Amino acid sequence: MSFVIYAALFLGFAASSQACSCTPQHPQEAFCNARFVIRAKVLSQEVVGFEKVIGLRILKTFKGATVLNKTYGVGFHGSNQGSPFAKVYTATDGAGCGLDLIQNNKRYVIFGRFRKGKLWVSFCDFVQEWSQVLNRHALRVGIRRFFGQNCDCQLAPCYGIDCGKLKGCASTSLSPRRNPCEWDHSYCVKNSKGTACSWYETPKYKECMASHEP
Repeated sequence: MSFVIYAALFLGFAASSQACSCTPQHPQEAFCNARFVIRAKVLSQEVVGFEKVIGLRILKTFKGATVLNKTYGVGFHGSNQGSPFAKVYTATDGAGCGLDLIQNNKRYVIFGRFRKGKLWVSFCDFVQEWSQVLNRHALRVGIRRFFGQNCDCQLAPCYGIDCGKLKGCASTSLSPRRNPCEWDHSYCVKNSKGTACSWYETPKYKECMASHEP
């Protein structure tokens, strides 16, 4: 999903929800902040009280496997013992940052967290259709490998003296999405000594930077 599309979806939802607002994060930062990251097929959606319950079949776990398998609503059912089924919870409305942009029978990558012993996801969490992830090389390889290896890198703007993470990728601008080339086509990696970080120059990143040169 490009910067323009992401911004349009974000602003459109924020305008309709009145109470839900989210700070945009680079996908790598969202990955590092998430408690679990999975690729899953949406099977069902139903409202129970003040929560929406999303039934999933987990196809791949990228983060949080140990805790995920011990969480309420996750288990194996039927003949497909290789793929656990899970219940993910979200708020029922936009004002509560509920997730309502997903469809049954489609596959998504879902960054989420644990809340009161349940899997929880909101509009502010990173959720994207898997077919779109496949079309973004940096995002795909980042989720599969590089994001988790480089959570020591500082990506969000930091204005203190010591932010506790490695410097090199954090924006110094007040805008959280300063450079669309970094957001759409790159990921932040540590150097060989583990003392600093920099944006990895994928071919798409180089093309993007060249097109944005004055």
